[in-house]
Amino acid sequence: MRKTILVLTFLAAVFGAQTASVRARGVPNAPIMLEVYSDYQCPACKAMYEKTLVPLMFDYVDKGKVYLIHHEFPITQLHPHAMEAACYALAANRVGKYEQAGEILFRQQNVWAANGKVDETVCSILSPADAKKVRALAKDPAILAEVQQDIQTAQSNKVDTTPTIILTHRLKQYRIPGASSYDLVRRFIDQLLAQN
Repeated sequence: MRKTILVLTFLAAVFGAQTASVRARGVPNAPIMLEVYSDYQCPACKAMYEKTLVPLMFDYVDKGKVYLIHHEFPITQLHPHAMEAACYALAANRVGKYEQAGEILFRQQNVWAANGKVDETVCSILSPADAKKVRALAKDPAILAEVQQDIQTAQSNKVDTTPTIILTHRLKQYRIPGASSYDLVRRFIDQLLAQN
């Protein structure tokens, strides 16, 4: 009995550590994997999130048809607060609030992009205890390293603009322009799903 508990504790620690840094939603073995590279300060990323990703999550991700993975890709040359926003989103991920942080960053983009108050924006949706943790984590070099890892992943996938969507179905990858409408993305996904 004690051995079983130790094994279960070990497995929970291993798998918990592996999933802590994954910003994903849906079922990992869904027929389609959709990776999004975005920048919280990018107006086109905000539009893609609100008009394409939100309905996609409801219609496909939450129904087990698409596995959605978010990658941070701050374009600091154009967006001076993008790196800080990415760090705060990843810090919020460590307290289980990644989606909520991303949603508020996009929704309030025009405010914090103008005044630089990323901290205030993200912490507005957190409890005081979580806000304290997130503030400390956002300054942790491990969080910055995680953002840098996403940037390297983007570069190795030849991503050079935001938003970029890479859809994988049956080991074949398709790039979808980030400005694509939800209707266009939906029709393409439906065509791929019909092949199963």
